Amino acid sequence: MRRALLALVLVIMTAVGTVARAPSLAAQTSVPVQIGKLALSSVADWKANPCGDQPKWASDTCAGLLVSNNAGGELRLAEGSTQATYTTALSATGSLYNAVGAVWRADVPQGTSLKLEIRGGTSPAEADLTPWQTLVAGDARSQTDDGALALESVRPFPGGMAVLQLRATFGSTVANASPVLSEITLSAINATTGPARLSPEQFVPAPYGPATLTAPPAIVLRESWGAAPTDAPIVRQAPRGIILHQIGSDDLVGTPPFLRALAAYDTSVLGWDDLPFHFFVDREGAIYAGRSGGPTALVERFSGGDASIHIALIGAAAPSAPQQAALVSLLAWLGQAYGIAPGGQHLVSSPDGKASSRANIALHADLAPESGDPSAELRAQAAALRTSADQATVRARWYFAEGNTFNFAERLAVLNPSASAANVSFRLLRQPGPAVVRAATVQPSGRADLLVNGIFSDTTDVPAIVEANAPIIAERFMNFGADITSSAGVSRLSRVWYFAEGSTVGSSRTYLLLFNPQGQKAGATITYMKSDGTTAQQQVEVPAQQRTVVTVADALPGSTFGMRVIATQPIVAERTMIFGASSTPSTGGVHTAAGVVTLSRRWYFAEGTTRAPFKMSILALNPNAQPTNVSVSFHTSDGTFIERKYAVPPTSQLAIPVNEVVPELGIATTISADRPIAAERALYWNNDAAGTASAGAIAPAYTWRFADGRTSESFQEYLLLSNPSANPARVTVDFVLSDGKIATQSVLMPKGARYTMPVHELYPGQSAIAATVRATQPIVAERSLFPGAPGTDANKGGATTLGVPEDLP
Repeated sequence: MRRALLALVLVIMTAVGTVARAPSLAAQTSVPVQIGKLALSSVADWKANPCGDQPKWASDTCAGLLVSNNAGGELRLAEGSTQATYTTALSATGSLYNAVGAVWRADVPQGTSLKLEIRGGTSPAEADLTPWQTLVAGDARSQTDDGALALESVRPFPGGMAVLQLRATFGSTVANASPVLSEITLSAINATTGPARLSPEQFVPAPYGPATLTAPPAIVLRESWGAAPTDAPIVRQAPRGIILHQIGSDDLVGTPPFLRALAAYDTSVLGWDDLPFHFFVDREGAIYAGRSGGPTALVERFSGGDASIHIALIGAAAPSAPQQAALVSLLAWLGQAYGIAPGGQHLVSSPDGKASSRANIALHADLAPESGDPSAELRAQAAALRTSADQATVRARWYFAEGNTFNFAERLAVLNPSASAANVSFRLLRQPGPAVVRAATVQPSGRADLLVNGIFSDTTDVPAIVEANAPIIAERFMNFGADITSSAGVSRLSRVWYFAEGSTVGSSRTYLLLFNPQGQKAGATITYMKSDGTTAQQQVEVPAQQRTVVTVADALPGSTFGMRVIATQPIVAERTMIFGASSTPSTGGVHTAAGVVTLSRRWYFAEGTTRAPFKMSILALNPNAQPTNVSVSFHTSDGTFIERKYAVPPTSQLAIPVNEVVPELGIATTISADRPIAAERALYWNNDAAGTASAGAIAPAYTWRFADGRTSESFQEYLLLSNPSANPARVTVDFVLSDGKIATQSVLMPKGARYTMPVHELYPGQSAIAATVRATQPIVAERSLFPGAPGTDANKGGATTLGVPEDLP
């Protein structure tokens, strides 16, 4: 410390930092922060304070203490003394304050102890004084004062404090040994000017990191709570861990003034470039942004400068329930955003070059035992917090825009292919509300069903969201009476959706279901692209967390068409078609499918047949302003194929009648185009009273998964496999049977071949059966499900579902 500053005086520093007061960047004003300094370092400083019960110091000793001239003035135990306490007089700070920082130099040999405490008050009266607060340095060091010991965080006080007092307790268990206090400076900080509390509008989703399934928590940005702008360059890190600190007190009143005081102390007193904590979580559960630059800004102040995210919980004992909940949400999001598994570990190097393992979520005391934080209560909760953060991490989310328990029997099925149990949440957004939530635990390699009609059966409007802390697969099965529909959910929201199939001709009815899971309403423009090349548009609005059902015939009667949906924000889009002689439950046909979010020059279909009673069509939608040339290859079980070429005009739909090209044949289909298009395959039978239509795969994959399926109650189930590669493929299918056991089938497929696996013949009587398909070459896998043999009186429709490839969700 500069000796010129270390006198027993109070220096008032006004407007040490310019702090943004208003939450709006367009209307920032300066917030003055005052810092008063109480400094002790010289012989005169130490002797200027009372000497216990003695009226004055006797020579250089007093009440077991000794002041020496070493280094200009040091305070230590007198000879023969083993314990003594030094207490300053109550010093008026000259200005009110709400926090105190401290920097000191001391030598504490082994076998000795030095305890520093402070207290404040609104007046010198004993009744107006606060309890003593201990000063602990931990691994914090002052940069301004060449590495002097320093508080990691300011000590908070109620606003309006006017006096300050220091107490130093010296102890020794070793003869003629003593701790030495050579200098100390207390900084009384007044940061009460500015906002003390914040409005709900000032909490915004954390604006850092990549997009995650785990929702970013709502935080208060730096400019909203009044952080001083910093010009210091930001050194970026790739964070590998998270370190939890605990600062402040349980009875802290007003987090923003405390944070402003801390920021002023760190930068103006300690000379640090910025706050060392990336986030703060107060006892009310509010999360505040700390260090400028966010979680990837490197902190070199603590824990050896390891690339970590530092989170400070405000409090001194056990975190409150709101604080724990906020911390868990923050840990879950940070863990997913930056690849920090809550229960995992990572390697760090010590100064001597040795590597050691550290918990990904570590406590400050684990890395710096001398720090004293966090509290024993928080340390006891560390393991539970890691577990809770892992459980709160959303590793899979599936959306279903279609949902109807009035006309349909609806089931949601999930498969957990991971090695850990999955906590699954089914959120049914019943309209009119409120939402209904059900939870299930699905064991590793297990599956589970939710029968939505078992919860309620009185609404035609029930979109759903299925989430889990493991990478589950989710499907929806719906029984219309005379037909069924089944498909995997949507794992990716999008602003743009395409559908190649659509019809309002005759009894066919097409419904477009637009689901907006966001917190704000969305607008959408629907462009209908007809088979004759003409187009029509329609504008709709989708309320927040609701769906809008568009009856296409109202805007486009008597037409066949494809569709493009462009929304103002990411939504889910599905299409339901009802058809047949009556188009009513129990006698009509139905199919539901999600739209296409990515146009492609290649499309693959494993299912396809022109054998009686099926009629098959390939639907190609060209949304481009230029024509496109399409080549369609139909592959057989022995690897032979037939190819046909077509031209698709701009902004139009082309329907290819496959029965006319390859009659009475089971086939897989590959489509190649010279421009990106959308493509679907449609199968209709039973005099067009049953059918299925859905998009294909844009690429083969090594692994495909199916969450649903059954072979009981006369259900016939087939797995359809297509090997479009130039090499043979060894395919292995692992089935999860209704009793939870695993059964396996293998098949060798020639290059370019198609294969049909009759699951109901292999495993009859299964009320539920899931499947994972793995191959040595990239293939395409679909599942067809029929409640009875197609073309017979027992048949009640059918549905074909593309599997979920390995890279989803």
